[in-house]
Amino acid sequence: MIEKALNFITGEINSLLSRRFQSNENLAVLSSLANPDGSLPPVIENKIILSLINIEREASASGGSWPMMGGSEGYARVSPQLALNLLVLVTASFSSNYSEGLKVLSNVMGFFQSNPSFNAQNSASFPGGMERLSVELVNLTIHELNNVWSILGAKYMPSVVYKIRMLVVQENWIGERVPAITAAEPQVKG
Repeated sequence: MIEKALNFITGEINSLLSRRFQSNENLAVLSSLANPDGSLPPVIENKIILSLINIEREASASGGSWPMMGGSEGYARVSPQLALNLLVLVTASFSSNYSEGLKVLSNVMGFFQSNPSFNAQNSASFPGGMERLSVELVNLTIHELNNVWSILGAKYMPSVVYKIRMLVVQENWIGERVPAITAAEPQVKG
């Protein structure tokens, strides 16, 4: 589900940028900002990069186990769905044209400001198995921003963090079988 959600968001950004900048080339990529050896991936030059920097559980979504009809054998109890938020760093990697990078990043921010929520009704390519994705800007302090870039092992580039809300994961793995209740047998008084 995570890769489907992030590939969808990257595709939406690419659709916007191809219209705005009359480009046949994808200007947004889903990538890390540094290779494990510290070098820069070549795919990120002159691109908007979306990088997953954290996954958190949505605290407002709660629920317990619930029985599911399993057939003549009874019911199966499954774990509740898991609602996740994805923290995504959106970075302008335009070292040869800093001003152009700022312009492209501003367009992405404007896109999310005008399209804060995605679902099957407003997005033809919305992935199946999801209800909705909401995008909201996350404010980071300079200290938090420094920590993010230090952890990533990359040099700072113009960037913004967005929270992509309510990615729901439900695998329906059976945790417990519960037998079906049948008619009670009459008790004999004796």
